[in-house]
Amino acid sequence: MTARPRPATKRETHVTEHRLWRWIGAGLVAAATLGACGGGGGASYASSGGGVGTGGTGISFGTVTGFGSVVLDGKPYNSATPNYYADGETGEHTPSPATAVELGDRLSITLDASGNPSSVVIEPELIGAVGSIGSNTFTVNGVAVRVNANATSVPPTYYAGLAGFGGLIAGMQVEVHGAFGIDGSGNPYVQATLVQQLPSTSTAVRITGLVSGLDAAAQSFVVDGLTVHYDSGTSVTPSGAALSNGALVNVWSASPPSGSVLAAGSIRVRTLQGSSGSVQLGGLVMQLAGTAFSVSGIPVDGSALASSVAALRNGEYVVVDGTVDAAGGTVRAASISAFPTTIELKGTITGFVDAGNFLVRGVPVDASAATFAAGASAASLGNGVYVDVIGTLGASNVVGAGSVSVLAAPPADGIVDYQGTVSNVTASGFTLSYTEDGNPSSAQVTLAANVQYSNGSAAQLVDGARVEIEATDSGSGLSAFSVSFQKVSESGSGQKETKGIVYAYTTGPTGQAGSSFMVNGLTITLDTSSTVSGGTLGNGVHVDVTFTPGGGQNVASQVEIEN
Repeated sequence: MTARPRPATKRETHVTEHRLWRWIGAGLVAAATLGACGGGGGASYASSGGGVGTGGTGISFGTVTGFGSVVLDGKPYNSATPNYYADGETGEHTPSPATAVELGDRLSITLDASGNPSSVVIEPELIGAVGSIGSNTFTVNGVAVRVNANATSVPPTYYAGLAGFGGLIAGMQVEVHGAFGIDGSGNPYVQATLVQQLPSTSTAVRITGLVSGLDAAAQSFVVDGLTVHYDSGTSVTPSGAALSNGALVNVWSASPPSGSVLAAGSIRVRTLQGSSGSVQLGGLVMQLAGTAFSVSGIPVDGSALASSVAALRNGEYVVVDGTVDAAGGTVRAASISAFPTTIELKGTITGFVDAGNFLVRGVPVDASAATFAAGASAASLGNGVYVDVIGTLGASNVVGAGSVSVLAAPPADGIVDYQGTVSNVTASGFTLSYTEDGNPSSAQVTLAANVQYSNGSAAQLVDGARVEIEATDSGSGLSAFSVSFQKVSESGSGQKETKGIVYAYTTGPTGQAGSSFMVNGLTITLDTSSTVSGGTLGNGVHVDVTFTPGGGQNVASQVEIEN
């Protein structure tokens, strides 16, 4: 690959003092156990292939706080090695590209014997329509959701396809990631880490809560006020798990409830029983009694850290590292730490508009007020430039960069993101031609064994195809583990490109012309020359946009709706 004419810079060392966000609650909950009480009924026990409670040599469950690798509660994991799955609107455990992971997502990562992730499962707590909206709270499927209005509080609430809390309206379809908790009155809630708007056509439902009223004969139980029915076609995971009163479960259904009854398509029990190895758990403290407590429904033995446990409070977000007792599923805590207060994004820039608006690993960044290291400046930024950004959540849900390091080339085996055109396709790879900070460049791309395709299929990987890849850069070539097909490009002078989720969509008086929407904090307008392809434009849909800025407007030439 052609090296950029930039001086190499050392990565700055940033030491931040962790601060604990404390919310004091007194409610106790029943422990999530797996006592065999016949609750499984005629359910089909299927292996989940990933997620909490699936065995292996290591498990991590928590919140995405950065990228480069994927960073979970401040700890980095290699994002190139795993197979990715999503428990989302299209189904449970659906194969997904690595680029589907977003800041604030809740993930379950299974590690192999070498400590590398073998599977990553995106696990939201709630999917459904927004109900009532209060002061920094709202409901989904009857469950209370709390948001952090102050970006300096932890964990912060990120938004995707929304400018912020004020963009929520009753009836809007959303996906909520967060940490499950119980308030002082014994009522369940989710402390949101990500609220993402979904298309209005979404019908899927996901609910998280504690099982009560289990009736094995009727194959039903109650969770968060909903009566859940299951049958022989319902998948219950992890393999061999039996339902029990007090267990913390995630229930997914393809359709909304009928009245107060939900027909379960799949049920996942939150447990580590039968698992072994190292564990990292991030979530809210519950059931605190002496040196014992639970996090995300998993019991924790904190006897080795009595002084640290004495400082905890119910409702506080903590990160527990330790080992799991396979027989009981209890984590023996070796350390307890706080949620990280900063965001770190390492990778190549895409969607560069200006220093105040660009993407790193799909996350919008504003570096207009940043401090640049080693002689770099805002003028050093551009598509394809590798950066290390340290920042915090800012206005319009954009990461405000406090510091930016610009590297002359990606580090050894660094994760990169490039958009370009395919040529010389073979069974094992292709050549990618792309622009790096305004300069033409190319690289040989090898398809990794775990490669996933999005917005198209492998059959569309032909000469002339335009793609965005996420890959490992070895210095001599790229190993792509994510390939997304694109129909738009910066084909004209002064054109810019971005991608994200549509929000604040308005329709002009003449139909498409005069319509506008927002994406990544940018207002995009359409005129008679704008083309929209791939589906119907609307709030919550994922789009690639090519536009021309000027005159206070960003006029779209092409809008491609991603599948």
